[in-house]
Formats: sequence, structure tokens, C-alpha cells
Amino acid sequence: AGAPPENGRSGDLPTRTIRTPDDRPDAVVAPVLTVDQDALFARSAWGRRVQAELDEEGSKIAAENERLANQLAAEEADLTERRKDLDPAEFRRLAEAFDTRATNVRRERAQVVQELNARAEADRDAFYQAALPVMGELMTSRGAVAVLDRRTVFVSLDAIDVTDDLIELLDETLSDGAGRAGTMGATDPDRQFDDTQPEDGPPEPAPAE
Repeated sequence: AGAPPENGRSGDLPTRTIRTPDDRPDAVVAPVLTVDQDALFARSAWGRRVQAELDEEGSKIAAENERLANQLAAEEADLTERRKDLDPAEFRRLAEAFDTRATNVRRERAQVVQELNARAEADRDAFYQAALPVMGELMTSRGAVAVLDRRTVFVSLDAIDVTDDLIELLDETLSDGAGRAGTMGATDPDRQFDDTQPEDGPPEPAPAE
């Protein structure tokens, strides 16, 4: 058996777009049109808004994660320092409480990231759903019967790629999509967790022996 492709996906094949002459009509009439699906979203006003929100909220999440990590490290160091003065059973109790709390914090922070990614994916899906009618109108105006993702086409002329035209139409029709059903809404990447410690000591992952 031959070696798998470098990208690791045996079903992926290279695509090629052939440049058409410069004197071609601005709007080519063809039965099939192509679009770069990823570029359609990423370069649209909708996609740029989503990416900006992801960048902003991702930075807030990272800052909160760092704050909590520093807090856990400080509490662990404090518990380690107190170990010599504590009864072994009391230290074990505090260490177990610390470990439980740290595990919960890490799980909750991972959930925040998952929720953000899920909202972004839902927004992307909402974009494509909203784009379909506009894509259909463009397809009809060009006398086409289908619009294909360019990545699925072996060879095509660049004249049938309508990505740029479709982005322009989508920006005019949908704008950045803010406030539409299914799009990213307000999120709380700084969602606070109970940072309070029990009166008899800090809870967090047991320090390494």
C-alpha cells in the first residue's frame, strides 16, 4: 500500500483553478459556480465580527485562567509551608479539599472554552443558513444550476468562482449578522468561581510530595 497523503486524509485531493483570459465578461454565465466556503465566512462582515468577538473573549478567558492558576499556585505554596505545623490527618484533609477545588476550577474553565467554541460554531452555521437564499439568487442570476465548494472540484476556471461577488452581496444583505437568531450573544468569559477559602485553610490540588 502506498504512503498516505501528507495531510493524513486519504480522501483529500489537490484542486486547481485555471486563470481565464482578461477579456472575459465580468459576470460569466455557467451551469456550475464555485465558492471558497471558508473564505466566504472569514472575509464576510459576519465572519470578521465573529472572529473579533472570539479574539476579545478568548483574551479575557486566558487572563482569568492565569489569575486562577496563580491563585491556586499561591494556595498550594501556602499549604506546603503550613504542612510542618499541621497534624498529618489535618493536612491530608486540607490537601484533599484543595485538590477537589482545583479540579473543579479546571473543569469549569474548560467548560467556558467549550461554550465559547460552541457559540462560534453555531454562529458559523447560522451564517451559512442565512447565506443560502442570497447564494440562490446569485446562482439564478448567473443562469447556474449548482454552487459547489471549490475544494471539491478537481479543475475549474476562476471565472466561475463567485466568492468575492457573494461576499459583497452578503455584506449588503446580512451586514455582520449581529443580533440574528443563532448568533453569538453576550458571554461571560470572566465567569467567576467561588474563590473563598474555608476558615481553616485553602482548598486546592495536593502539593507534590
